Amino acid sequence: MRRIIFIALVALTACAPRGELVRAPAPPGAERAIFVGSTRGIDPKTGADFGFARRESLELARFEVAVPPERQTGDLTYPLDGRRPDPQHDFLVADQETYPQGAPFRADLSRQLAQSGGEAIVFVHGFNTNFAEGLYRLAQMGSDFDLPGTLVYYAWPSRGNVLAYAYDRDSALFARDGLQKLLDELRRAGAKRILLVGHSMGAALSMETLRQIAISGDIETISRLSGVILISPDIDVDVFRGQAQRIGNLPQPFLIFTSEKDKALRLSSRLSGEEDRLGTLRDIGRVADLKVTVIDVGAFDVRDGHFNVANSPALIRMLGRAGQVARVLEGDQQGRTGLAQGVILTVQNA
Repeated sequence: MRRIIFIALVALTACAPRGELVRAPAPPGAERAIFVGSTRGIDPKTGADFGFARRESLELARFEVAVPPERQTGDLTYPLDGRRPDPQHDFLVADQETYPQGAPFRADLSRQLAQSGGEAIVFVHGFNTNFAEGLYRLAQMGSDFDLPGTLVYYAWPSRGNVLAYAYDRDSALFARDGLQKLLDELRRAGAKRILLVGHSMGAALSMETLRQIAISGDIETISRLSGVILISPDIDVDVFRGQAQRIGNLPQPFLIFTSEKDKALRLSSRLSGEEDRLGTLRDIGRVADLKVTVIDVGAFDVRDGHFNVANSPALIRMLGRAGQVARVLEGDQQGRTGLAQGVILTVQNA
């Protein structure tokens, strides 16, 4: 009976309306610029760009996202297919530009980087996410955490369907070259420090790309990485260990946000035939020899517990009280336990 109910819920979720890009003017001072590198192709149904088809070339763009004035910390609302947008409460697109070549993209990116002191934050979305949803998510995190760096969004061709796990897993592998090229574009544009943030299956893509960069011997790009954040990583623990060992010296800080209660990763574990994914890791000893910091945020579970870092107002406030999350993300190792007494477990040589 439980299995029947579960299948019915999954089917209903698959049919739920999805986020979409809607243009609307933004209130003064409410825009966040987000640079985009994407391997998403044309949507075969609508003909719109940034669909779920796989594109071999990297498309470059810039979006100005309007942050709604009436929202609470942790809230993320955006236009859904078939629903009229609300500029007071919904994230919307104020403007966008697509670059036919890399040079003008790098020129605009360089100007933005100069304003942010050469800092860039690259967000790689996760499983079952369409282009609009990942874009709005980065804008929400940029606003809630008051991130000072240049925001960059890597949009890989997720199908945006809860029943398309295999398609997304293959797409994540397909998208490694695109992410490597985007990081190279950032380096060439003058990024001095690049923070890489991967969520869910996007964390697996991020690790695969770092492994690929290490194998290629691109020391210059690796040296620009000021840290890595894996949020609810959908990665086999043994695979993660192999990736980390091949990368060598992991960028620091290297943070892994986990929750044993993560329902999405529990489903992934069933599909994979494994007890744990990295994002639900219970035995910290399995990564104790790696220079990583594991942060258990299960006490702050919101909804399915798969994105507590951005969804939980309490957790966002706590990270902010720790002296701004940006300090932690930028590599301030002093007073690390102040982030959450008793929550953070540094497992290097534990």
